[in-house]
Order: sequence, then structure tokens, then C-alpha cells
Amino acid sequence: MTFLRTVTLSALTLLSLVACKSIPSYSADYDKANKEISGILLNDEQALLIGQRFVSAFNTMGTVDFVKNTGRLYADHLYINDTLSQFSTKNELIKHFGGMNEHVSNVSVKLISATHTDDSAYIHWHMVYDFKMFGRIKTMSSYGISQIKINNKGLIIFQQDYWDPANGLYRSLPYVGNAYSLLLPFKK
Repeated sequence: MTFLRTVTLSALTLLSLVACKSIPSYSADYDKANKEISGILLNDEQALLIGQRFVSAFNTMGTVDFVKNTGRLYADHLYINDTLSQFSTKNELIKHFGGMNEHVSNVSVKLISATHTDDSAYIHWHMVYDFKMFGRIKTMSSYGISQIKINNKGLIIFQQDYWDPANGLYRSLPYVGNAYSLLLPFKK
């Protein structure tokens, strides 16, 4: 058991370091993008429409229409950080969505609320989906908020997702969840 725990801890540490390397300056990138990327000033109705379009597109995740539907939401050049990955072009994002789409099914995304401040809409959502990994399917559930800015064509030019991947994803994954629990046994 000690050997397994050591191997698991080593593997997760390495994985964490590799993952951290992909976004070395998350806070600085967010600060810069948030200051430099300005969307149109929003009202309540526009914020709600952004939320409805966002939820509608992500409700097709796991289907053949998902990549096409989300492709209609985003501008060619953008800033998006979904907590696990960061992108600056629509092409990179759509490629990511294509890969992600292969691992999910039975997706249900509900819009909880949509608010705004100046040019940022804050979309509060709840997502439930089946995730396939290592030949197993696990139902996942996560709450989150997405800060979204759109251009004058209604396309997303800035998106920062706020959600808890530890509890919304990692803890539920086959094998990974057990290893994660070994690392953070105090978090139930």
C-alpha cells in the first residue's frame, strides 16, 4: 500500500507540474486579457441572451452538432480559460472541443442566472454529464460561473470559467479520484 501511495503521489505531482507548465502565468494572463479585451456594454436582456445561447450550445455536447454549435459562439481571436486549458484562437478552442466531445454524453446544462457588470456577463450554470475514461462511464456534476465578453457581432471574445475541477471532475474519475483522495484525505 505504501508503494502504491508513493507511485500515485509521484505521478500526480509530475502531472501537476506538467499541467502548471501549460499555463505558467494564469493570473497575469487573466489580468492582461481582462484589461485589454473590451466587449460591448451590456444590459440585463443581453446578459440573459448570452447565457441562453451559451447553455443551448453546451447542451449539445456529446453530439455531432456540438462543435458546429459552439463554433458559432466564438470570435476568431479570443481569450478563454476554462480552468483546465487556455486558448487564444477559435481554431485551438474548436480542436479542444472536438476532443472533449468524444468523452462525454447525456449532457444537461441549466442556466441558473445571468448578470452583468459593464461589458462582462456572468453566467451561472449547472452541468451534469456522463464522462468516459479508462473504459468506464461516470456521471459528473458541476456548478460554475463564466465571465463572458462579446463583440459587436455577438461573438465571445473573452471567457473565464470559474468552477471546481477537484470536485466537479477529478474526484469522480476512475483511478484518478482515488489517487486524489490519497493526496487530500481531509477533503471529503
